[in-house]
Amino acid sequence: MQECYHYVISMASVHRRIGSPYWYASFRDSSGRQHFRSTKQKKRSEALVFALAMENAAKQVETLHEAQALNIISDLMNRIGVDQVRNPSIQDFFTQWLAIKSGSISTGTVERYGFVVRALLAQLGESANRPLKSLSPQELNAFAQSRIKAGCSPSTVNLDGKILRTALNYARKQGMITYNPADAIELPKKKTIERGVFSPQEIKLLVDQASGEWKTVILFGYYTGARLSDCCRMEWEGIDFQADTLTYQVQKKGGINHKIPINGDLKEHLLTLATSDKAEKFVTPEMSAKGPGGRRGLSEGFKRIARAAGVDIQTVEGYGIRKISRRTFHALRHSATSAMANAGIPEEIRMKVIGHSSKNIHRGYTHHEHQILKSAIETIPPLG
Repeated sequence: MQECYHYVISMASVHRRIGSPYWYASFRDSSGRQHFRSTKQKKRSEALVFALAMENAAKQVETLHEAQALNIISDLMNRIGVDQVRNPSIQDFFTQWLAIKSGSISTGTVERYGFVVRALLAQLGESANRPLKSLSPQELNAFAQSRIKAGCSPSTVNLDGKILRTALNYARKQGMITYNPADAIELPKKKTIERGVFSPQEIKLLVDQASGEWKTVILFGYYTGARLSDCCRMEWEGIDFQADTLTYQVQKKGGINHKIPINGDLKEHLLTLATSDKAEKFVTPEMSAKGPGGRRGLSEGFKRIARAAGVDIQTVEGYGIRKISRRTFHALRHSATSAMANAGIPEEIRMKVIGHSSKNIHRGYTHHEHQILKSAIETIPPLG
């Protein structure tokens, strides 16, 4: 059965050596053994293409002797030329595209892109080695349908389609294909699920049940309305205890900074953590490296805490074989806005607090605005 979740990609990397103009590839073979090879490339994006190709070759020769495997890797540079870059196979193109994108997007986005690419290549099987030009709309539609049958939500499948369109648009602009076959993908209509909220008493149960970094992440979610991925990547550098402000990057909006006042209760909790002598970039360093999906991902981790705390996550029928929870971590965001609404805070202010308004998020942060937002945030009920 397919998974609809994200997984961290084990990906080859490149680095420079002192005195050499070339990038060197670091990758692992099927046994986990690490290799270092020169890519003979001076551009990082092109070196990544070769590094990933080397890794793919190394992992495909697990039935060969080590000497044979090393010969294949050594010959790779001779086999990959300009013509193959301009007229790649389906697998080579998506591998190249991921390598190029990895230098300009967040780690979480790379993981999401990589998961879709690997799922598509797995479905195509051996046929992924044929020319990219032969990839058809019918095959991409079959992929979308397989994801739906696996229980993936329309939102997930729509995002899959968007990722594939983005990749193949790049191929079209580079002259690798004459049209984008992903434009013809028949995407499912989204099914609206009414999301729930948590009461302050239920959030208190969640916080009491949570241990370690989870406790901090839940408090971030409730007192800022930030999304799960953003809560896990809050940086100490963005917290100004003297000015009572918190600045964090909104991953969904391209990593732009969002600045808000710190709720008093959240500040008190953070001050207990700030006394540590251990220098860390992230407030929750362990959780900052985790992906949102999968059975061991953040979303499932939150559900386990809720179940252990006896808090109903309100599971309903979803899509295919999948069930959906009306009250996930995202419900903390709704809980924050709901609490402010109940206190009479105007919608414009509520949306500004949680960073929902893209038009205003870039505006300068004034003292007057700080006072308005501070008053709004302090209406969120305490958990004590």
